[in-house]
Amino acid sequence: MKDIGILGLGVMGKSLALNFANKGFGVAVYNIPMLGEETIVEKFVQNNLKQSFFGGGSIPDFLQNLKSPRKILLMVKSGDPVDSVIQKLTPHLDKGDIIIDGGNSFFKDTIRRQKELENIGIHYVGMGVSGGEKGALLGPSMMPAGSFDVKNELMPLFKKVAAQKEGEPCVAWIGENGAGHFVKMIHNGIEYADMQILSEAYAILKNVCGQMNEEIAETFSTWKDSFHDSYLLEITIEILRFKKGGKFILDQILDVAGHKGTGLWTVKEGLDLGVPIPAISAAMNARILSGQRSLRVKLSENLPKDTRSNIDVESIKKRLEKGILAARFLALSEGFHLMKTASEKYHWNLNLSEIAKIWRAGCIIRSKMLPSIAEIFEKEPSIFHLFESADFQKIIEDSVNSLKAVMRILSIQNLATPCLSAGLQYYQSMHESYSPINLIQAQRDFFGSHSYRKLDGGDENFHTIWEK
Repeated sequence: MKDIGILGLGVMGKSLALNFANKGFGVAVYNIPMLGEETIVEKFVQNNLKQSFFGGGSIPDFLQNLKSPRKILLMVKSGDPVDSVIQKLTPHLDKGDIIIDGGNSFFKDTIRRQKELENIGIHYVGMGVSGGEKGALLGPSMMPAGSFDVKNELMPLFKKVAAQKEGEPCVAWIGENGAGHFVKMIHNGIEYADMQILSEAYAILKNVCGQMNEEIAETFSTWKDSFHDSYLLEITIEILRFKKGGKFILDQILDVAGHKGTGLWTVKEGLDLGVPIPAISAAMNARILSGQRSLRVKLSENLPKDTRSNIDVESIKKRLEKGILAARFLALSEGFHLMKTASEKYHWNLNLSEIAKIWRAGCIIRSKMLPSIAEIFEKEPSIFHLFESADFQKIIEDSVNSLKAVMRILSIQNLATPCLSAGLQYYQSMHESYSPINLIQAQRDFFGSHSYRKLDGGDENFHTIWEK
């Protein structure tokens, strides 16, 4: 009898199955039959005979070879496919069995599914998994959440297959119901911003400083001895240097980026919870805008082609490293603020220090920035925003000044830097004691009688007859 079952043999499912098996667990595998994939289970088992996988020929066959309580890890596409698989599984499950959704499901779907399955005695765990194909094989960052009744049943397995950092597994029981998938969603939102920030740094070095790919890679390499050191920076350097047939692959790639939903969900949740996440939103918008390529190309003809001679290139080079670091830290602060707010609304009691720790290895946004954030939240668990921490301010103060200088120099250049601009404006707006929004409220009262509150009027609403 096997310790765990993996249902779904896509790239991530195969890698996780191998990871569990390599860590000494017995693994059963199954894949819902689809056109062209009828033999996927058989081929996977045959290609990995050393691991002694059991390949299920049907759902009952698959389930009958699992230890009780049965643990089934779903690695299928989010949305309707998850509900479809659950419907196929439940008639064959016993009370106390555990379904683990390891895909990128929307957290509110996870909350719904847990309630539905709880009513029939089945445990449901929503688990964020980050690390891509390689991370899933060698050790991902894992974010499970659900009924605490099954925590002790699952965590020994997860701790063995998760990435390790300084002797600690990069997995933590995030909380109840949809908390794990929510935290993974925020991880992906931060990922969107971090990727966009690095792409803007690349654009500045290329289009303003006149550096070629190899030179940009070398510049980025000098940043590694700092908080910048991260997985995304490492792969960016590799991409910039990669050639095939003597040509850089990067220069042949169409400038249109895809997205699979988690970034958009993050932006929507920020709006729903009333939490500003402008850098993350800017990154999402940049991907959407990239799809307008034909229009962009047409409109680009209306702008001057080159104003580099008006730019102090050496000054930008000098300040860019710290300026980009500020933007990366600011994007992280947005994500943690959104998690803190959601934690209160959904009563999850998220441990933000623990979340930062499990992101230190295995996941896509792993970096040297995260240990400092983990330390801050461990030292000051009651703060609502990283900006409240004097330690955080010390880390980013000089970098923010560099970001201001970079943006000031770039203001005369026809170069879009949406994430850098949004991050800086976010920082400045969050430190503004009295904003011009008082005028907007007056305007609303003028044309719509929406009323307003006074600085010294408490919760009382006032209305003015503005027209004489």
